[in-house]
Amino acid sequence: MIKPSLRYALLLLFILLLAACSSKGAHTADDVSEALHKQGLEVRGISLDEAELLASTPLEFNGVLPSAYELTLPTADMAHREFTFVYAFKSEEERIRINNSDGSPNPVTLNNLHANTVQKHNLIVIYWSHSNEDKSLLRKQFYTAMDNL
Repeated sequence: MIKPSLRYALLLLFILLLAACSSKGAHTADDVSEALHKQGLEVRGISLDEAELLASTPLEFNGVLPSAYELTLPTADMAHREFTFVYAFKSEEERIRINNSDGSPNPVTLNNLHANTVQKHNLIVIYWSHSNEDKSLLRKQFYTAMDNL
């Protein structure tokens, strides 16, 4: 027979383990910002109003608005502005379900910018670059950051 105090301690330990497991996997826009920053990029949050001025379509994707950031490389002269939009869903399952129901790889378009989309965990992250080529100035850092999430 297990003593009541030991039973409560085991129950508390079990609850803490469950809480730790359930919090894994749900990434946030701050996680993306930090990953980009670790790759040497300057990441500046921009307002949804500013992001809407850049967009040629509505920003909302099935009820989710993005967190928007402007990206710069401190050691380079940026001739064109580049951005990242982060759509964070409650879970990976929700992201997959919503994205499959929409059928669109990019929920939004920006004027004169090319989308580089990564879908990982519960996130859809779009890096908007001026160049459509692999030579885009920040492309390597973006994909390395997404791999490290």
